[in-house]
Parts: sequence; C-alpha cells; structure tokens
Amino acid sequence: MARAPLNQIIQVLVLLVLTAPVWAAVQLTTSYDQGQVGNPFELIIEVSQSSSIIGAPELEPLQQDFKIHSNKSVYLTEKRAGRTVFISRWILSLSPKRAGDLIIPAINVKGESSQPLSFYAAAKPKPKAEPLILQAQLDTHDAYQGSPIRLNVKLYYSLALQSAELTQPRIDGVNIEPIGNQLSYIERLNQQRYQVIEQQYLLQALNPGRYQIPRLHFTGTDATGIAITSQSAPVEFEILPLPGKLSNQVQLTATEVRIEQHWQPSLDRLRAGDALTRTITVIAHGIPARWIPDISLPATEGISVYPQPPQLDQNILNNVLVSSKKTEFKLLLTQAGNHHLAELSLAWWDSLANRVRLSYLEPTDLQVLPFTADEKDSALEENQPPLLADERSSVAVSSREQTASAMQWQAWVWAGIALICAIGWSLSQQRSKRVETELTTLKQAALQPKPMTPLSIDPARQHNSFSELSEACETNNPERAYQCLFEWAAVHWPGMRVRTLEDIQELAKDPTLTYLLKNLQHQLQDPSDSWHGDLLIERIRRLRQQSRRPQRSRESIRVAVDD
Repeated sequence: MARAPLNQIIQVLVLLVLTAPVWAAVQLTTSYDQGQVGNPFELIIEVSQSSSIIGAPELEPLQQDFKIHSNKSVYLTEKRAGRTVFISRWILSLSPKRAGDLIIPAINVKGESSQPLSFYAAAKPKPKAEPLILQAQLDTHDAYQGSPIRLNVKLYYSLALQSAELTQPRIDGVNIEPIGNQLSYIERLNQQRYQVIEQQYLLQALNPGRYQIPRLHFTGTDATGIAITSQSAPVEFEILPLPGKLSNQVQLTATEVRIEQHWQPSLDRLRAGDALTRTITVIAHGIPARWIPDISLPATEGISVYPQPPQLDQNILNNVLVSSKKTEFKLLLTQAGNHHLAELSLAWWDSLANRVRLSYLEPTDLQVLPFTADEKDSALEENQPPLLADERSSVAVSSREQTASAMQWQAWVWAGIALICAIGWSLSQQRSKRVETELTTLKQAALQPKPMTPLSIDPARQHNSFSELSEACETNNPERAYQCLFEWAAVHWPGMRVRTLEDIQELAKDPTLTYLLKNLQHQLQDPSDSWHGDLLIERIRRLRQQSRRPQRSRESIRVAVDD
C-alpha cells in the first residue's frame, strides 16, 4: 500500500522536470579564429530555449583581453520537431588588446555556460605606405528585411591620378542606391596622409538570408601613364526575417515616417461639379525617395479621382537622408451630399527601435451642395426692370427653355465633366506650352486699338451657323463640328480674331466649355475614342442664352425711357 504514494511522487517529479524550461548549452561562434591586434571581429552568442524568458550574457570576463565595440541583440523563433524554440542571439564586435594565443572565456547566460574558444591575435604590423587603398565598409553586418544598410566605399591615394575607374557594387536581390555626391577630403591612415574619394550607398534586401558584396575593383593610370589597380575585400552581411507575420503588413522600413496633406482650394462651400486637388506627401528618413511606396485613395461614391504622377525629392539634412514622395489627386465632385473620405494609413518598420509603427491621415468629410445656376446671372435677373408684354412672352419662352435645359444639364453634366477633366488633366506638357504661347499672342493682339464702330450681328447668319453646328454635334461628327464651330464663333464674336480653339476659350471664359473644346481636340488627334457632341452643343446653347440676357435688359430700359 505504501508504493502507490511513492509512484505518484515519482510521476509528479518527472512531469515537473519535463515541463520546466529547458536551456540548451550556450554556443559561441566567431567570424575568424585568428586576427590582428586592434582589428575587430564578430563574436556571436546564441541560446536556444523552450521559454520566451530571455537572460543577458555576462560579458565582464571578455574585457580582460578584448575590447567590446558594439553589442546587438536579435530574438527569433523556430519550429523544431513540432515545438516552438525561442532563440536569443547577441552579436558582439570585439578586437584583441594584445598579441598571442588568447582565450575567449566561457560566457554565462542564466546559469548556462558556453565552452571557451581559442583565438590567435597577431601583432599589429608596421604601417606600410601603400599608394592606393580601396575599402568597402558597412555600418552594420545584420539587419531586418527591408531595413537600409549603409555602405561606404573609400579610395585612398597618395599619388597623382591621370585616369580612374571604379566598379559599382551589384548584388542579386538587393536594391542599391547611391546617396549624395562623391566626397573628397584628406585623411590619415596607417600614419600616412591620403587624398580620399568617398561614395555612400544604401542597400535594401527584401528577403532574409546571407549576402556578400563582391570585391570592388579600381583601375587607373598615374601621372606618368603607368596602370595601377586596387581591390577591396568582400564583405558579408545577414538579413533577418521580421518577427511573426509582420513582413506581410509592413509597407516601408525607415527611421521616421510621416504623412501630410494639402487641399486646394479650401473645403468651404463645395458644390457638385467643383474640382479639388488633394496633395498627399509621404516623408521618410533614412531611405531614398524611390523606396517610398505609392499612395492610393479608396473609391468614394460621388467623387471621381484622377491621380497624377508622383514627384520625388531627397536631401541630406544634418547627415540624415530625408526623402519625400508627393502625389496630387484631382477630385471631381459629381454628386451632392455628405461624402466620407476614409482614413489613410501606412504601416512601417522602425529600423532604430525594431518595432512596427503606423502613420496615418485622419478621415475627412466633404459637404457638397447641389449644383446651381450661376449666381451672377440670378442676381442680374433680379435687378432687371419690368419688361414689355411682347418681351415678357419672349422671356417666358426663354425661361422655359432654360428650365428644360437645366434639368437635362443636371442629368449629364457629372459624367461629362468627369470624362472631360480626365482628358484635360492628361494633356501633354508640350500642348500646354503651345497654349501659353498662343494665349500670350492673343493678349498682345487684345492690346491693339479696337474698332470704334461696333459691328452688328446678322441674325439669319447666326441662326444658320448655329444650326449647322447643332447638326454636326448631334450626329457626333467631330471633323464637321470643328469646322462649323469656327464659323459660328466668327459670327458670335464679330470683329474678333478666332483662329484656334484657344481663341474661343479666351473669348467665352467658360471653364466647362474649355474642357469640352479640349475633348474635341483630343478626339481629332485620337479618333479611337467615341465622341458625344450633345455635351458641346448644349453648352454653346447655354452660352448664347446668357449672352442675349444683358442685351435684352438694355433694350427694355431704352424702350421704357422712350415711352
């Protein structure tokens, strides 16, 4: 009967032993097993454990024969035999303090000790005056994926150079970007005075693994024409995976990231049909502008979005690379109402703090009022004096036509303006310069003295030209519409020079008509797209109605005075 309790005690002890954290032996590895006094090498301390509890290594015994230059820690997880193993790794940069056979002592981590390692340190040789030295150095030999690593390439020379050529670093799977201009200065190396040419690069590897920068070669000739060469030593570095599944979430790796936005014009009293420019700028520190990802706006009902090509910029401020990517979004408000623009966010990896951060823009609400007629026209109608009976009848007919036209206008104006804005914003820079040149010519011509005697408008000719233009537009014939448009414009603005579409735009001073004329010009240059002339003729009909209104008002006043 006494054996049962004893067996239970043994089972409990075995269970406690099996469930207790198991520490593997501390492992030490070095990049070299021999070196030189004062020359740094890497010592890696690695501990694998079944618990996430992390201890710190005791480094005091190392300092007797070695100088510790830096100490970095990395924490990883792996799956081994179906179990999660937590790995703690410390990467130390050491250099021997004295020459001879040295011992890297056993390192203790949470009660577990490593085996000591032997290391041979050669005495520092006497400086040798090399006329040409090429060096390639990294600021770090390990980083998380996507994090930038700085590469410094230096050419030391103590002789006059007649020609020089240096190979550029290239590594498969690694983005390499030169930073800034070449630097030229004087520096002492091995007690020798050298002229130095330095070029800095940023390296970015998106996939984990070990990489090597191959030897860089310099070839040139001295002042006497003798060929001289030099090469750098290969340099290795390791890219570590981001913890967990962060690699699928992080869009950018930098030391600092922020997002800014600017609206033009302001968001006050917006109406359907208005166009806005939303400029979003992503500013990142420590990486080139080319590495900043593109920003896209989510679709919002009632708003058409037309992104423009981004603008890149980068500068070095206080020895920090500051880059920006500015993107303009043309927004066309096609529907009235309250439109909610969602929050914009950018998840990025902080390469200094080794953690994920989030930069974002707050959501924005746009209150868009319905489309209304021109306020100036409404105010003009309110200030008009009473009309005669025949004129009231004419105005009533015109008012009914305007009302029907306005109802039709509200139905198709949004889709038409959206298409026109897209075409207008995509016009080439060359065409814009030509427009500016022709507008300048037009302004100069406008400064010439105008005829003193006003020209009269022939109603019959005006009616015929407008009818021909209407027929060309309604049959969707862009070539015929283009010809009839100039005939109508010459009658509508007698005595004015009308030779180009830009002349008509300047005389009409109607933004919507400007977009429609650019649409017609685009159709003539690229007939592959379908063209709908009803938009153009409807806008010209509205322009004719508006131009007749002031004349009718003046005639009414004149008749009333005569009576």
